[in-house]
Amino acid sequence: MKSRGAQQVSLKEAARISKALRARGKKLVTVNGSLDLLHSGHIFMLQKAASYGDALLVLINSDASVKRYKGPHRPIIKEEERMAMVAGITAVDYVALFDDINPKKVLEEIKPSIHCNGSDWGKNCIEREVVEKNGGVIKVLTKIKGLSTSKLIDTIVKAAKDPSPRAVFLDRDGTLNDNGDGYIHKKEHFKFLPGVLSAMRALSKTDYKIILITNQSGIGRGFYSHRHVKELHDWMADELRREGIRVDRVYYCPHGPNDGCVCRKPEIGMFEEAVNDFGISLAKSWFVGDSSSDVLAGREANIQTIKLGAAMDTKLKLEPNHYVRNLKEAVSIIVKAE
Repeated sequence: MKSRGAQQVSLKEAARISKALRARGKKLVTVNGSLDLLHSGHIFMLQKAASYGDALLVLINSDASVKRYKGPHRPIIKEEERMAMVAGITAVDYVALFDDINPKKVLEEIKPSIHCNGSDWGKNCIEREVVEKNGGVIKVLTKIKGLSTSKLIDTIVKAAKDPSPRAVFLDRDGTLNDNGDGYIHKKEHFKFLPGVLSAMRALSKTDYKIILITNQSGIGRGFYSHRHVKELHDWMADELRREGIRVDRVYYCPHGPNDGCVCRKPEIGMFEEAVNDFGISLAKSWFVGDSSSDVLAGREANIQTIKLGAAMDTKLKLEPNHYVRNLKEAVSIIVKAE
């Protein structure tokens, strides 16, 4: 099995390699194309081409030639990178660059035993005459339906025009409000921390979804009920709206630490629920919290994580992306990252 990448050669070297192989009774197979934005269809095509002979030479259109026949916005990937990527494919033995729109002149010099073409052209291809004149044959490669660079580009453009929403996930107790003695569930005990309202007002001016993620094990422990939590969150949302602050959703976990649920932080069930509800890209999102479980949950979900207050326990061997003193500093980092 080949352990190194394919050799990048000049067209003159390719002709010498072809001649040497023929002298030994071996067959050189050629295939050509821009090979821009490699996908599994390309890999299948190259593997099939390689199976027809003893060595596979891939002829790659230069940037200049791709622009001439595919337009000024192509190729997406520069020729040096396309060469390197194709050279890394196990089925490929040699890679060479050519400047013409089609490979007729190149094939005249190389004289491959077999030249492979895609099914969109078939045997009725411009290369047929020169290949067969020099004793070679044309092989037609069947393409995998639905796979093409053009469709891949369309998908990328669509994703760029309509990107997935992103979110700032916020812990509640200790991040937005003073947690006091814990298990806050009444509005008369709920006190916003200094600077929280102004920070959330600034966050509301961005296009981030603002989502609260909070463990409320007091329900599971029997200290209060779902009704208490919902009433408190309804009151909190009204208070924030009066301050010109937007909150898009609140998720809470009612379970205790020994209930084995998938939503209690540091588990990520509440984040996944938000993804299902809003189509959020976690990779573009942030999570701000004050506890180790907040950091663990955020990092587990591949979210950029900001921790308020004390440093993490070194035994956990994990750090947030940022440490801050308060929510205002956290929002400043998020806004600056724009």
